[in-house]
Amino acid sequence: MAETSKLLAYLKANHIKQQLVATVIGRSLSTTNRKLNNHSEFTKLEIQKLHVSLKIPIDILL
Repeated sequence: MAETSKLLAYLKANHIKQQLVATVIGRSLSTTNRKLNNHSEFTKLEIQKLHVSLKIPIDILL
């Protein structure tokens, strides 16, 4: 995954809450927060869900 701050900055700039990200990928808020803060990685399926559902550009997610 790309630099975490890049994704967090995108989420903040587009007013996308971590809870929404968690709902889209089917994970708890705690697990999602770990993924967003680089303690765990997003799976390919989670990346696809974020791209399709929230229109997050692939270059931000990879």
